[in-house]
Amino acid sequence: MIPGSRIRNLTGNRGKPAMTEFTKRAFLAATACTCCASAVGRSFAATSPASVGTFGGEGLPTLLELGTDPMTRIGETVWVARIAPQLWLHTTTATIEGGYVFPANGLIVERPRGSLLIDTGYSPDQSELLLQWSNINLASPISSAIATHFHRDRTGGIDGLKAHRIRTLASPLTCALAKEHALPLPEPIKGFGDTPYRFAADCELFFPGAGHTHDNIVAWLPKHRVLFGGCFLKSVTSDDLGNVADADIPDWSASVRRAHAQYPLAKISIPGHGSIAGDPVAQTLTLLAKTNEQN
Repeated sequence: MIPGSRIRNLTGNRGKPAMTEFTKRAFLAATACTCCASAVGRSFAATSPASVGTFGGEGLPTLLELGTDPMTRIGETVWVARIAPQLWLHTTTATIEGGYVFPANGLIVERPRGSLLIDTGYSPDQSELLLQWSNINLASPISSAIATHFHRDRTGGIDGLKAHRIRTLASPLTCALAKEHALPLPEPIKGFGDTPYRFAADCELFFPGAGHTHDNIVAWLPKHRVLFGGCFLKSVTSDDLGNVADADIPDWSASVRRAHAQYPLAKISIPGHGSIAGDPVAQTLTLLAKTNEQN
């Protein structure tokens, strides 16, 4: 059993999923990059006991909200939801400075020869739980992973995947920054540069320029017309840019426009934290404009 994961809740008596549904809560507050940030909560809401199930109240967000509604809770701090055929959103939570519990989004892309995990969650326990869930529930379990920048909410689960000989790949700059900050190390993608990089037939990676960090990349899924922006994009429920300790504020707006110009046909753009609804691209540009006006 994965420590702290309650893996026994993943299946019922006949090997079929027996997971707890998680309903919507209004945790609308300022975002913060949870790998290194302090956060100031602005609004909270009581959690409905009916939405918690057998896991209790531990791990529920107290800043922002889960990525979509409903999500299936597969562990105390891990949720999943199918958002399109062969495409799953995962949300993990961690406690950050101040005692707040903050959610982070990633994806699982089902593929015939091994599914792809985009961002690993905060911890090895969380990535192992996602791996175990994929083994049970997907036709093709997770076989590789990508980290979209060096922060802990993107790389924290690398060692859990390594324990199962699953590689996590990232841009060379992400690898260098992870090493510099003593964070789990992904492996560099050979040939990755400033132009779109075809990671696989159904996944393209692109460095649009500095923004949330100097190494943030986006993932384009042409089959689904989904753009995964990670922390480079802010949710519509975010009312500021969150933690900007590693950000490049002057270049961020141009980088967002570059990503939008590269992938104008995106039906869904997924932010790194909070709701995936609405238009995170427009919200990010609005927040950047406000920040620039204040400065």
